[in-house]
This record gives sequence, structure tokens and C-alpha cells, in this order.
Amino acid sequence: MSIAPKPRSALLIVGHGSTQNPDSSAPYFEHAEQIRRRGLFAEVHCCFWKEEPSMREASYLFDSDEIYVVPDFISEGYFTQDVIPRELQLSGPTTVLRGKTFHYCLPVGVHPSMTDLILRRAKEVAPDADPAATTLIITGHGTGFNKNSTKAIHDQVALIAASGAGYAAVVAAFMEEAPFIADWDQLALTPNVVVVPFFISDGLHSYQDIPVLLGIETEIGPAASQREVFRHNPHSLRGKSLFYSSAIGTEPLIADVILDLIGDFDISHKITNEPVAAIFPQSVEPLTSSQKLLHAIANGVHRIGEIEIGIVVSNDRLELNDQITKPTTETSDSNQRFSLCHAADVALRDANGAPGLTTYAGPGAAREIAAYAEDGTYRFLHAQRNLRRGWLLCLDTVEDLRLALDQFYPACVGLWLAQQDASLEVEHLRDKLQRQSGMYQRVRSLSNEALQELVPLTCSSAVPCARHLLWQVDADTPLLPSAASHRRGLPDDVPAAAAIPLLCREACNHWVAECLAAAKAAKSATPVSQ
Repeated sequence: MSIAPKPRSALLIVGHGSTQNPDSSAPYFEHAEQIRRRGLFAEVHCCFWKEEPSMREASYLFDSDEIYVVPDFISEGYFTQDVIPRELQLSGPTTVLRGKTFHYCLPVGVHPSMTDLILRRAKEVAPDADPAATTLIITGHGTGFNKNSTKAIHDQVALIAASGAGYAAVVAAFMEEAPFIADWDQLALTPNVVVVPFFISDGLHSYQDIPVLLGIETEIGPAASQREVFRHNPHSLRGKSLFYSSAIGTEPLIADVILDLIGDFDISHKITNEPVAAIFPQSVEPLTSSQKLLHAIANGVHRIGEIEIGIVVSNDRLELNDQITKPTTETSDSNQRFSLCHAADVALRDANGAPGLTTYAGPGAAREIAAYAEDGTYRFLHAQRNLRRGWLLCLDTVEDLRLALDQFYPACVGLWLAQQDASLEVEHLRDKLQRQSGMYQRVRSLSNEALQELVPLTCSSAVPCARHLLWQVDADTPLLPSAASHRRGLPDDVPAAAAIPLLCREACNHWVAECLAAAKAAKSATPVSQ
């Protein structure tokens, strides 16, 4: 299905993400970039459960008033039915919230085309294996939180078994519930076994956990992007030839599935592509966030976190005033180009030829630059003060600049602009903890005293984050003085008016994980009553 362009609407792709594996979010950004290049939407962004930007910060990425939300998840289950609606504050298929209309689509994993994608992936990984002598295993996580979490895999097994693909057997297997993927050789009676992970990314589960369960590896190894060889097929194990594929969600055609889901939503809910006429039409369109960013740069803003923002001028000057005073839908100008570099590398940037700096182009490179610190540590919190040096990123438009800054410091430009116009909503710690579910419910039991003690440990010591904490324990309980609570989110070497502050409107998922560890420790230390 091809959908008509939606120039006044936006797309939000929601993913899981990870605080441990940098590859977990890669497919989501790739799907977003594929769709962005097609020019169907005014804006395309991603948000995550375990990474930045969070779902609660997602609205600060957008100017559009209509946003399609597509869960880039494999099944209808705990995350798509409980977590995502709760975090995005969605009340049904269509929700109007703070002046924006959100359309909530089905997850990618339930779309009918996933059957063909699984068969395509199985054929790619084992092109010479005779299906009649092969068992196809579709594997997933499995969970007790929601019985629907495994339904998508069982549905695919039934569809492929009935498709005439010719496999001797098609089997479902899971990491955390029976039948277990660790017993793959007992589930398959054939000499050949093809295992396709029904995950979106080659992240922690599909690339690090499952290979150990299969016996391909003896211990969990580095992330996929840190290895030279992705797969060595076939593996001779337990008397069989085992073929293991990359996750189904890494298939580029998932971008088409996302668009199909939006088309299906429009048909099911009778959404048209015709914009609704305003009762009191504005004579001048309001400034977009990119135009506001441009205005700020024209007035001297040149720093955000550890990054220096530079203006590349052609024809000896950069025309700004006409665009700022008379905004149009064309926010780009042939004379406007920008550069980003580490603030400590400004002298190298300004030297002839930028000696010692590796040059990158386009906003997509920002994610690669920001992923790892100089020592190879995964920067799961982007405001950590360990951004690597030695690079120069060149950007052609202010829109590309905004996208790049959102890769370096997710949602921070939008949070700052919302603070400027007094629309920024802060979520206090207790409110966030109270809505945690699953195994995280126990964080609700932590006392205010315990939470206060965690602030300097979590925000200053464990992770050297630079964000300015706007939240308190609750509306009536401010944070106790500490290095963390005194941070301003601004660099020390430039005036405040010259920098975009890094704002923290809610405790991050790293914080919640630390709360869970503290709650577990407190429970184990509690004496058992006789």
C-alpha cells in the first residue's frame, strides 16, 4: 500500500532501546531515515522506553499538530497495550493532548507482510538448505506480563506452516517460556535448523543472549557493531547444521510495513488527508522550532553541552533577517550551512583544513559520533560529559542542524524552546515511580529519604550527566542540596545567553533502574519477622 503525502502530519516511531547495547535502537533510526527521505511527512522522529528521548519527551520533538504513532514492536502485548499508551498518555486510537492529535497504530509485528519477510530472511541465511530437510524456528522473548506477547510468533508459525513454503516443521521457541530456544535441537528432528529471531534489532537478546542459548557462543560477547563478522553459517552443533539469521526488524522493508500500518489506520478510522480549516486562520504561520533555533544562533547562541555550533558562510554573508521576520514553509536557504564539533576542538576547526578532525556530513552521522566515548564506553545517556573529540560534522540546512542536535542531545532543543515559552511540563520523581509496572512496581515503596540519598549517587557519581534537574521528589519536596541539584546544564566557559541548556524534565530510565536496585537491597536487608 502506498499512502498519500501528509505534509501537515508527523510520524513517531516508538522502540524499546537499551542502556547496554548501542545496536538496539539502530533499526528504528534507519526506518525513520528511509521514511524521511520519501518526504511523506513534515517530521519523522523516534522515541524509546529504555533510551533517549523518552516517550514523555517525544512531543517536544514536533511542531506538527497531528502525529501518527507506530510501535516498532513485534507483538501486541505488554509494551504496546500497557507501557506505550501509559507513557504517551493515549486513551484510544485517537487522542487529543495539549493541542496535538495522536493516532495510535498497530505494531509492525502483526502486519500480514511479516510472513513474507520471515521467509525471505530464512532463505537468505540458508539459501542451499533443502526446506524438506529443514526445521524453521521463529524465536522471541516470551513474558508473563501479557499473554499476547507470544501470539504474533505463534500466528506466524501457523501461517508459514500453511503457506506451502515446504519446511519439514515450523516451530515457535522462546527465551523465557516453554518451548525454550535453548532446547532447539530437541525441537527439530531434521538435519538442518534455521533460527529467525522475531525481534526488531540485533541487540542484547538476538545478538548477545540467544547465541549463548543456542550454543554458538560460550559467553555473551560485544555488540554486533563492534564485531567484524556478523554470522558464520552454518554452525555444526549437536549433530545438526544450524543457521542463525539477523533479527527480522533489521529488514529495510519494515519501513514499508510502517507506512502500510498508517494507511490501514486511515482506512479503519476514516482519516482523510485533507487539512482541517482553522476557524480563525492565522495571517502568518507561527515560527517552527528550526526557525527559532536559527533565530537563537543569529543572536549569539553557539554552544550546547560539549558541542560548538558554527555557521558556514558562503558569498561572504549569511542572510537571516528576512527568514526570521517573514517565516515561510521554506526554512532553508542556499547560503545557510552549519558545522558542529567538540567545544575543545574549535581551534582545529578554525585552522586551515581542520587538521586532525575527521569530517562527516549529514545529521545521521551524529548518532554514530555520539554512540561511544573515547574509551569505547557506550554513552546510553547522551548528556554524559564524555563526548569523544576529533570530528567535524557539516550540515546543509537548519533542519539538518536540528536533527543532528536531537541525535547528540535528544529532545533538548525542544525542551529549551518549551521552557522559553513557558509550556514545559516537569514530572516529579514520585509521579514517575508511581506509574511503573511489572517488576519495577517495587520502586514505589522507596521512602523520600532513600530517594534523596540516590540523587547525588545516581546523577553525579554513577553517571557524570550534565543535565539541569528540573524535577523534585514530589511537588512539595525539593531536592536536597548536592552537586547534582546545583547543576545548571550549561558549560562553564561561555555566557549563559550563548548556550542552550541541557534540561532534565523527568528522571531517566537509568534513574529508575537505580531505584529498583535500591528497593531490592532494602528488601533483602529487612529482617524476616518471626
